[in-house]
Amino acid sequence: MKINKIEINNFYSIKNVKLRFDKYKGIVLIEGKNRDTGGSNGSGKSVLVEAVVWGLFGKTIRKSTEEALINNKERKKCSVKITINDDIVIERSRKPVFLKLYKGDKELTRDNAQNTQAFIDELLQTNYKVFLASTVFGQQNNIEFINATPEDKRTIIKNFLNLDDLFSLRESVKQLKSVYSQTVRKQDAIIQEHEKSIKSYDKKIASLSKLRKNVEGKYDESILSLSLSEVIHLENDNSSAEWSIASANKDIGVLEDRIAYLKFKLENPEQHQYCDKCGQSVDAPFHPKRVALEIEECRGHIIEHEEDKTKYNDRIKEVPITSIEYHKIIEYNQLRKESETFEDIKTDTLGKIQEAHDVKQEFNSKYEIMRFWEKAFSESGIVKYIIKNVLEYFNSKVNFYLSHLSQGKFFIEFDESLKETITHNKKPIHYMSLSGGEKRKISLSVMLGLQELLKISHNQKSNLMFFDEVAENLDQEGLEGLYILLSELKKDKTLFVITHNNYLKSLMDNAKTITMIKSKGISKITGK
Repeated sequence: MKINKIEINNFYSIKNVKLRFDKYKGIVLIEGKNRDTGGSNGSGKSVLVEAVVWGLFGKTIRKSTEEALINNKERKKCSVKITINDDIVIERSRKPVFLKLYKGDKELTRDNAQNTQAFIDELLQTNYKVFLASTVFGQQNNIEFINATPEDKRTIIKNFLNLDDLFSLRESVKQLKSVYSQTVRKQDAIIQEHEKSIKSYDKKIASLSKLRKNVEGKYDESILSLSLSEVIHLENDNSSAEWSIASANKDIGVLEDRIAYLKFKLENPEQHQYCDKCGQSVDAPFHPKRVALEIEECRGHIIEHEEDKTKYNDRIKEVPITSIEYHKIIEYNQLRKESETFEDIKTDTLGKIQEAHDVKQEFNSKYEIMRFWEKAFSESGIVKYIIKNVLEYFNSKVNFYLSHLSQGKFFIEFDESLKETITHNKKPIHYMSLSGGEKRKISLSVMLGLQELLKISHNQKSNLMFFDEVAENLDQEGLEGLYILLSELKKDKTLFVITHNNYLKSLMDNAKTITMIKSKGISKITGK
């Protein structure tokens, strides 16, 4: 991240200041003159650093109210405009309140300040804490790695290693885990409901089976398979045949009576003068041959009727069940249909149960996988593993800076839990027992070591570093080590240094200087 320039209006004591950072190289000493009180304190030197931090993140290094933030003379139109990477511009204001973001000619401001700030952090690949810990060193920066809890230490390193994507993945994993768990519970409910239905179907099927057996015990399958129309048709055929047989029997009876009569006439010719129908006397002559011929004709008709009877008898078939009794067949078929329906429903339900079991098993597997990744993406998982593997690099960088500040007398090493072990001339010593100057050496070394982690995370590194009164409590040896350290850092960064220490100033005699002059409550910048 290359910070090009800043425009400050009515911010703390500054009324109107424009500063191009990219025109400076190496070490730049920020001096101060307070013409209102004399000396340099209160001239507004640190305000320049505060303006950079507030312009980028909307937060100050020291805790400050809005009333204190806004210039006490103007009481309005407090703003900072900062240009980054040549084409990104952030404008932030109080009274009126607004935050605007531009990239080139395109405005990228989101729907609210919170979302715009989140996008700025994403665009710059940094955030408030990382920027402070990697760019701002001094009395106002309260980020203290040594005194932080193990969890806070991991969080700080997580920020420097740009591991936020891992933690966003963890949130996604947690959401998926919740979805999979809900799906499993849903399938359990479906299975329970279907199993309850299966019990109901089995009970119904058993009841229907019992009723069917009452019918099946009386009738065989050939009868049970008959339709009502078939039974009625069979009954009608039999009835028609029986009527035809009865009619033939009647005709045979008439013919037999006729034959008997005609035989009587042949045997009793004297009776021929009487009519065989009405009994009246007739004068017609009697012809025996004709009577004999009629008898033969009658016998022929009887033979025909007997043949018809045989034919009709052959048409008569056994009726296994009457149409009147057929309601039992109807009842049976209804029972069988209901049984088949419930069997089909049961089969379909068993298929749904199996399907639910398959879905449950699938999502149970997915749930277990998400449980694994949730732990893996936690601070006790991948983060701890990554920290373990960067420890050697981190420790070496911290001790590189510490060797400059302490002339090789102090050594510090962090273990996997990020607990430090400090030695002084190879003898263990506790951090709390150190002097203020010794603590400052170690703390500054640790913060610079953290700053080095940005290199391996490929995170956006600032082109600037600010050192605000870092020489406080340092002895001459520490000051000389600090100057050597600054000389090393200035190779690829521009360092802005605020200090009251005259010895350190003497070491930086060739450095460029900008001066913050405060007069009548207003701070302005001049440079040489």
